[in-house]
Amino acid sequence: MRPPTTILTLWFSLWSDPATAWIAPSYTHPTLRQRAATSLSVHSIDGECDETPAGVTDSRRRLLSTAGPALLAYSALGPPLAVPARANPNPLADVGLREFLVKDGPQFLRLGLPTSLPTATEPESLGDVGRSAQEAVELVRLRLEQVGFSGRGPVWNQCLKEVKKAKTLLDSPDMLKPVVFKGIKGGSPPTAADKKRQVELITQAKEVLTDLETGVRKQDIESTRRLQDEAGRLVGEARELSLPKGVLPYAIPSEFENLPVLKGRATLECEIARGKDKKFIMEDGSKKATVVLKMVVDGYRAPLTAGNFVDLVSRKFYDGLPISNTDDITVYSGNPADGSGGFVDPKTKETRVLPLEIFYKKDSAPTYSYTSDEDKRSTESFGMPFQAYGALGMVHDPEDVNTASSQFWFLKWDQALIAPSRNTLDGSTACFGYVVENQDILSQVGKGDTIVNIRVLKGINNLYVP
Repeated sequence: MRPPTTILTLWFSLWSDPATAWIAPSYTHPTLRQRAATSLSVHSIDGECDETPAGVTDSRRRLLSTAGPALLAYSALGPPLAVPARANPNPLADVGLREFLVKDGPQFLRLGLPTSLPTATEPESLGDVGRSAQEAVELVRLRLEQVGFSGRGPVWNQCLKEVKKAKTLLDSPDMLKPVVFKGIKGGSPPTAADKKRQVELITQAKEVLTDLETGVRKQDIESTRRLQDEAGRLVGEARELSLPKGVLPYAIPSEFENLPVLKGRATLECEIARGKDKKFIMEDGSKKATVVLKMVVDGYRAPLTAGNFVDLVSRKFYDGLPISNTDDITVYSGNPADGSGGFVDPKTKETRVLPLEIFYKKDSAPTYSYTSDEDKRSTESFGMPFQAYGALGMVHDPEDVNTASSQFWFLKWDQALIAPSRNTLDGSTACFGYVVENQDILSQVGKGDTIVNIRVLKGINNLYVP
């Protein structure tokens, strides 16, 4: 993990684990002053403690008892740098949604759908109705997960406001408005069948939101969780149907025109077989020799990396390959038995290699070939981060990031080991999608297990192979 170097990261290190924040590497005087200042500036929302993200109240107590070193530095070095009232940078603003940390693959995918409008903190102010409705639905889950729900009346009240807002937005005719990628030619608009399906999905979402409203009023956490997830999925599917087909919202650099491109998303199933005499233990306690992981790879954020993966899947490249290695956070596969280390293109007789592909959250297109450190952007966040259990990443030579080919890994994300947005994976490795079903089973997958097959369920028409 990189040493924290920004005020934002220092704030987050104190917030996430103030008891150990003081053992970080030594800092210059200005940084110590900032540490002292941020120690006394624990986040809250509009001054309401009930709306503070989970753990902050306890962190506030720990900070007051463990802030000795920073307070001593504060008194010795003088007052902190001036910070305008209520202008403290939000440590989660660039790794989640508003003040909440997003750590779920399906949520990242739903919130990461491109639109006709620029990304904004308040998308409703730009008329981005679909994005606004999606955020309102997702905030229900995030508030209850990270603020708490037992005896938290104000939190439930805010969730009720979000549900009502989403219902109102779904009634807007702009929910069905086709997305147009400005300045981009080609692609086909939604078909009549797409529009009909959109209406069906919106209708279903409204019904689910009505039931969700009832669950929130009753403060029933089980039904609220289930209905929120269903509503988020329905709204996301309806929004995806608004996107033009066969086109990305930006142009791929001409130097990569020889590589496959995924112009959209693809849904896949990966079947994994347990090693000899072993079984997977399912959530209900049953035991199975094989398990199926459902994955979504995202060509909007990683068109070359996702395109290469779907192309190899369509060639049945991964069928029968072993799980080659596992460790505390990763499950590796994709290494062919021929010793090539990657996919040898039958046309060129050479190993196909990919450039490092990174999509910064503030950008409108991916960047290529350079790590965030090399690009001097290591403090920025990413559109598709390694911040969810089941994130998909590509393997490359440690000495050359532009050598990924076929080997990939599943991430067993642990926030204690991989800090959100501030780690050695984001910015140096391409994330190209997430496991969206049965991802918890990855904790049981080990060396000696085998990928039986991977197949494309949806989105093969988005693949373009030169």
